[in-house]
Amino acid sequence: MFRILKVLSLLLYAISISALAADSGAKNGQQELEILHSGEQIIAGSLWLPEVKSTPSLVIMLTGSGPQDRDETLDGFKVFKTLAHHFAAAGIPSFRFDDPGVGGSSGVFSKATLQDHTRDVLAIIQFFKHSKEYGFNKFVLLGHSQGGIVAAHVAVGNADVSKVVLMGAPSVPLVDLVLYQLRLEYANAAVPKNQIEEVVSAHNQLMWAVNNNGNLQRAESRFKNATIDILSYHASQDQNQHEKANRAVSQQAENQYDEMRYVYSMPSLASFLYHDTALDYAKLSVPVLSLMGGKDLQVTIEQNKDAMEIAFLKSAAQFDLRVFNNANHYFQTAQTGLRDEYQHLDKNFTDGFVTTLTNWLIQ
Repeated sequence: MFRILKVLSLLLYAISISALAADSGAKNGQQELEILHSGEQIIAGSLWLPEVKSTPSLVIMLTGSGPQDRDETLDGFKVFKTLAHHFAAAGIPSFRFDDPGVGGSSGVFSKATLQDHTRDVLAIIQFFKHSKEYGFNKFVLLGHSQGGIVAAHVAVGNADVSKVVLMGAPSVPLVDLVLYQLRLEYANAAVPKNQIEEVVSAHNQLMWAVNNNGNLQRAESRFKNATIDILSYHASQDQNQHEKANRAVSQQAENQYDEMRYVYSMPSLASFLYHDTALDYAKLSVPVLSLMGGKDLQVTIEQNKDAMEIAFLKSAAQFDLRVFNNANHYFQTAQTGLRDEYQHLDKNFTDGFVTTLTNWLIQ
């Protein structure tokens, strides 16, 4: 949102990992770092070292989908910066970093694949593992949403990873999440079921055609026809706009097709679409904490919890799942979980979330 990148591939570029800029010595408090790997890629981030450590492991935070800064600033809520503060207060070292092409990190986010994100995390681990100033030898990967996919993928067979935290992380391929969200969107708009399913199938076919050398001409025709039907239905519900809207639906369908064909072909999305993260979960052998929100409408309990539990039942991992009843996808206390309320919510975590997470990390 790729093929398994073996940990041994680090040998090809580990020698080129270095710190371009850092405070001298492993001082307590927050430090700004730039990590260079593969001779050209810069990963810019913030390391927070508490005065007294309650755990020898370093928590590496992995952001969700879309180009995110190191603080994972979402609707005004700095999710990871807030977590880093709580971690420091509990004696837990942490490192958070900018996505490719964001803030101080180099690269182009839209071109960054699952493999690229995996390689970046492995480079971060190697830097801190071999650094004379820091010398961490155990790491906890905390992945929020899509970051959970990356965390699990990095952790498979990786002896440096001691724990994994899945924070609102999916357990089904991203294509399933996309289709689920489409159904939810149109169901809330009271569109007839047969039209909803036709447009969902059209998106499904387009994603497949774009990413698997499918019949793009057939997918284009179906997508445009389904979109025209949906737009025409909406126009028919407003008699004042009916005639005007009907003249515009063909152009709107054309525009939506061009937009979605581009979006579905972006490496930053395409590389995640058909990756089955449950297969990675089933291969994990380290302790895993999964945190889910009862009002998370992006990665829902209904679609993801059972598949995740089945995967971990197959694994050798010690698995702990916690549900926070009123939490949304950012783990704020929510009323509905709908996107339009996020910007109005308190920029804090729901009750019990921080305590649950910090206690588990320290134990």
